[in-house]
Amino acid sequence: MRTCKGAGVRATAVGAAALALVVAVQGAGLANAAPSDHPQHVIPQKGTHRRATANLVDHGGGVLPASHTYAIWWGSPSAFPTDAHTEIPALLSGLAGPTYTGIASQYMPSSRATSSYVAAATDTSAPPSRSPATATIVDEVGRVIAANAANGWSPDPTAMYFVYTSTFPSHVNYCAWHSYGTVGGTTVQVAYMPNTAGIAGCDPGAVYDTTHYTEGTRSLANVTAHEFMEAITDPTLTAWYDPSGQEIGDKCAWQFSGTVSLGGRGWQLQQEWSNSATGCVQT
Repeated sequence: MRTCKGAGVRATAVGAAALALVVAVQGAGLANAAPSDHPQHVIPQKGTHRRATANLVDHGGGVLPASHTYAIWWGSPSAFPTDAHTEIPALLSGLAGPTYTGIASQYMPSSRATSSYVAAATDTSAPPSRSPATATIVDEVGRVIAANAANGWSPDPTAMYFVYTSTFPSHVNYCAWHSYGTVGGTTVQVAYMPNTAGIAGCDPGAVYDTTHYTEGTRSLANVTAHEFMEAITDPTLTAWYDPSGQEIGDKCAWQFSGTVSLGGRGWQLQQEWSNSATGCVQT
């Protein structure tokens, strides 16, 4: 669905040797994100979604056949599900394999869809309590990038920056959204991932949960997969979507058919739309 709408930063970089680098930053003036009012593409909560059956159409915009992912935790660490900080990076790391991401390969120009998880960061300042503008999330990404430049962080045009907040906005009927903006002159992809723990309309249930994550982490994992698949096939909302504006994840939202194995863990993740199958598929 298409719709228009300070201190305490530390970063953990994850490399091949799984080394952790932690930096504390104080003071203002860290943001280098240009203001933007780009539209937000949301995942509606259960019961508010209208499913379309037409195939996705290539509108000519760019895609991300080889992407990088970052997780930014914004808010008090204790406010997130207890297992989120370990399991969500594990999910993002697992997307490197072809099991789930491979569904998107058919939308890539002569290339298999691949992804690499790069790093995580925590900003303990207070996140928005209301539904944020795109510029607010892009600005947070820019602030965290600037705060961790010494650790090798820089604006990455192939990256998806997931901003997980400790809060969930009131009076909204969505679970998350993705968009894009400019940081230091570079266009980057962002996702606003509010804390969906306890939000009934964002709970995927536990039918295919074989690893027994907390409810909040199951919910975050499912919407993370949704936004990731949409971001790599329609990063600036100009590439693959159907005549009604629905993207690869929208057309199969809240449909599950089995456990998805990623990185040695089992996940309950929604199906994604396949043009070649003219329908929703799991892997």
